[in-house]
Parts: sequence; C-alpha cells; structure tokens
Amino acid sequence: MNERALAGFVKIVELGSVTAAAEALFLSQSALSQQIKTLENQLQFALFQHSGRQVQLTAAGRAFYPKAKQMLALYSAAVQEAQAIARNVQPPARHLLIACQNLSLANFCYDLFALSPDRCLEFAPLAWHCPNRTEVWRSLKTGETDLSFQFECSEIPARGLRFTPLVYLPELCIPFNQNRPLPPGALSLEEAMCSRWIFANSFEPVLYEEELTREALSRGAEIVRGRDIPCSQYGLPTLMLTPSLFYPRPNLELVRPLGWGSGCRLGIVTRAEPDQMVLQYIQEIQPVIRTHRSQLFGLV
Repeated sequence: MNERALAGFVKIVELGSVTAAAEALFLSQSALSQQIKTLENQLQFALFQHSGRQVQLTAAGRAFYPKAKQMLALYSAAVQEAQAIARNVQPPARHLLIACQNLSLANFCYDLFALSPDRCLEFAPLAWHCPNRTEVWRSLKTGETDLSFQFECSEIPARGLRFTPLVYLPELCIPFNQNRPLPPGALSLEEAMCSRWIFANSFEPVLYEEELTREALSRGAEIVRGRDIPCSQYGLPTLMLTPSLFYPRPNLELVRPLGWGSGCRLGIVTRAEPDQMVLQYIQEIQPVIRTHRSQLFGLV
C-alpha cells in the first residue's frame, strides 16, 4: 500500500475537497485522483462515491478513515524510530566540544541540546568548561575544543579566530537604589544616563558595550566599576548593564532593555579554518536557534 496515497485519502477527507487536498500536498488534481484510484484497486473497495463534484465517503470509506489515520501515525513513528537507531548504529567519530567559560553560556548550550535532539545524535556535542575567555581562545586555536558561543568582541579577529554571527540580543538594565520608578518599556540612552552605570561583565568586554561606553562617555555618563564605589556613595541611583543572555527570560517589571543600537551580537567562534564537522554543525544549528529564539533567550 502506498503511504502517499493513504495520506492523500486522509487529506481529502480532512479538507472535504480533492482540489484543496491536492494543493496542500503540492500535487496536481489528476495525480491525486490517480493515487486514490490505485489505492481503491489495492483495497478492492471504493472509498468515495464518484458522482458529482461533492466529496462523499462510502460506508467502507467511513470505516476505513480512522484506521488510515492510525496507520499513517504508526508509519511516521516507525520511520523516526528507525532513523534514530540508524544514527546510533553509526555514531560520530568524536564529540563536538563547545568551550564555555561561565555557567550562563553552559546553560545556553544545555537548552540548545534539549531543543535539538537530532543534532545531538548526529554530532554528540558536549559543553566543555574553560576557566576564562582567554583559555577559550587558546583551546580553539590548539584544536582542544571545536567552537564556542560568544558575543562579538575585538579579541576574536585579533586572535586569528573566525566569528559566525547568529542573533542580536538586547542589553538589559538592572536598576537598584532608584529614587523613582523607571519609565516603562525600553530605556533610551538619555533615560538610562540619569543613573550611573556598572557593566556586570567588565572583565570580558564585548564590541557593543565598548561602542556604548564611548557614546555614553561622550555625552557625560558616569560609568564605574562595582568594586570602586565608596560605601558612602553606594545608595546613588545605579543601573547594572548586562547582555540578556546572562539574564535569560527577565521579568520586565523589574528590569528594562536598553533601546540603543542593535544590541550585543551573539555568534559562533571557531579557529580560522574549522573542519567539515564543525561547519556542518554551524549550518544545521543556525535555523534551530532562529526557530527557538523566544525559548532560548526570552527577550529578543
């Protein structure tokens, strides 16, 4: 029995029209009609009353329809299970090692693994801990790790590494010691500059934050390091700034996105000439990240 013909029969019943079913299945009406005729010959009973333009099931067709849907579902499940077994029979030659220097990046990888089970079977990725970003660069250069999800920064080209962009993520402003509520929605640069700033990840600068710092300082913003704040000045209105990846799924009643520029650009860092396995993973994981942006990042 032809699975396509069975699917065509089910689609005709669901849509109540041969024409609509043919369009949904990207077939010509004549091709679909021929599939149904062949199916009826195989079954040795008529599925439809072939009189007039209206689609009407025969008594045998009505009885066959729910079983046909069950057969299609069983067929699809069997194919998926067999494909998964086939991938495990021929597992990848090695793990794909993804360098992470902090818990936020590691958790992003774990979320991505959960959302891409087929890619996990195909590439066997592992999140590989590095003590700092400098060690990430070193491990990529030496081939100890394969790739790393990182925000764009000037160190990447300076180290001779390759950056493949993925998505822009907003900078978040986390307020404390505010003497009045912040305006709702994204903060403009002028609104944000009513408070002094502290960058949460000043020890790992990213390109967007460097450009933001230059612009803000040119307008007279106060930017300090947390450890440099005297206790006597601790109570002044302050915004802690961080890329939203480090504060996933934020409560927008408490924090605000910064409405300046496009945001921090997240991408994949590899050595200058990654091997074919790494290139294939990058190609296949990009649509996964685009499809699941809200689940991975919350605020985009």
